[in-house]
Parts: sequence; structure tokens; C-alpha cells
Amino acid sequence: MKSQVFLILLWIGFSLTNCYSLEKPYNYGNPYLPSPEFTEEDPQFEEGEPVWILDQTGNWIFSLPSKLVLWNLKADNHHISKETKDYLIRYIKENNLRDVKVRFNQYAPLSEWKRLPKNKNINPVVRYFFGSISLLAYTFLPGRLFAGTIGGDHYNSFTNTINVYSDLPPVVIHEGGHAKDFAQREKRTLYAAVYAIPVVGALYHEARASDDALNYFAEKNDREQLESSYELLTPAYSTYVGGAIGDVVTNPITAVTVIPGHIYGRYKKRDIDLEIEKRKQKIQIKEPK
Repeated sequence: MKSQVFLILLWIGFSLTNCYSLEKPYNYGNPYLPSPEFTEEDPQFEEGEPVWILDQTGNWIFSLPSKLVLWNLKADNHHISKETKDYLIRYIKENNLRDVKVRFNQYAPLSEWKRLPKNKNINPVVRYFFGSISLLAYTFLPGRLFAGTIGGDHYNSFTNTINVYSDLPPVVIHEGGHAKDFAQREKRTLYAAVYAIPVVGALYHEARASDDALNYFAEKNDREQLESSYELLTPAYSTYVGGAIGDVVTNPITAVTVIPGHIYGRYKKRDIDLEIEKRKQKIQIKEPK
């Protein structure tokens, strides 16, 4: 047991110290493949109708695990403020993600099943097999109720949809980072398949999305959301590392992994001013005179 915990801490330390650097210019998205735009009948951004008993049950019962992991009551709270929605809408537009659907606390299984065959950027065999599995979970274990216990905020690469249940700008921009990451790939089928690989599949993708969120807020000089990103995204990433190790050691001890994530996130938060200054210096050096 001690050796397993040590392995977890070692892996988390290595993973966290090799990502999340602010010392580079932010690159806005440029999708590799052409993207059809949405219509008035099928808007890009949609929000579920408030249902008090449903949303409160999801917020105060099923979301408790995610609230404890992230130590934040707004995790999977099923009420997304205008400010948080505006963050993601602005991010989507600035990164030219014209074909990405965004659902704010919405349960729309029929619409999602219709989107599956439209995503021509992923091989149909892979898309229908893995996409159907993901949509079966979405249909019968909806995040509109179970987010935080089963699933939560996520990007579905097979339908090219972002589903949001948390009122946390770093979390929603992180999900936007997944969509941006996929949009810039020529071989999206391979990239989607890699994510499904046990043990290590999700680690690279998750690090990329969180790194993009941090650099996006640094680009905007948004110190408040930078601090919040370190507090939220580093422990969230450590749970993926713990899940990967759990696949190997089989014991259900992955909850331990969130602790070093919180410690490291708060440690990095203290260095924001120094990292931003280094970022400015590097960008100035690279700018043509």
C-alpha cells in the first residue's frame, strides 16, 4: 500500500511539474478542417430550461463528490452565471470554433444522436462505436442530474459538443481547450482513439486543455481566473493521474491523488506575478523589432 501511494505521488509530481507554464505566447485556434456554421434553427449555444427539483437534487446530492474533489461549491452546481457563459462564448469565437456545440446544463439526447453522423472529421467506424457508447451514457445517466458522481463537464469529440454544468470559468475554458485541441488536428480519429487508451490516454489531452486555459487567462491578464485555474485545474488533473495509476494497481485509492494536486496548485498560485513577468519578457524578445 505504501509503495502504491508513493508511486502515485511520484507520478503526480512528475506530471504537474512538466505542464502548466505561462512563459509562452498564446496561440489562438485555427481549425485544420473547414467548419460549417450553425443556423437559427440549431444555435451554437443552448441552455436547458431550469427545473428546480432536478437542478437542486443534482447540485446538493449528486455533485458532492466533485465539490469535495475541487473544494468548490460551484462545481456541477447546474446554474451557470452569465459571466461564466460569456467567458466560454468569447473563447469559442476567438478561437474560431465555429462547429462546436455548447450546451449549458442541457439534456438533449435526441439532438446529440443527430449530431453523431454529422461529424465527418472522425472515421465512421470509430465514431459510431465509441460515440454510441458515450451517448448511451449521456442518455441513460444524464449529467443534467448525475454530474459530479457520474461524469460532469466534458467535451464529446464524437459529437463535437461541450457539456457544461459548473459555474467555474477555468473549468468551462478547459473544456473549450479540448475542442480547440481537436479542431487543430489533422488526424482526429487517431487523437480520439488515443484518449481512450487505458492508463495514459487522457493525461496528455487533459494537460493540453488545462495549459491552454491558463495561458488564455494570462493572455487576458485575468489574475482572478489565473489563481482560480491553479486551484481547480491542478487537483482535477491529479485525479486523472490517480485514475491512470488505479488502472495498474487496481485498488480504489485514487482519491488520495487530489491532495498533492491542491498543494501544488496553491504553491504555483504564489508565483503568478513572477511567471507573468517572465512571460512578458519572452514575448518581447520574440516580437520583431
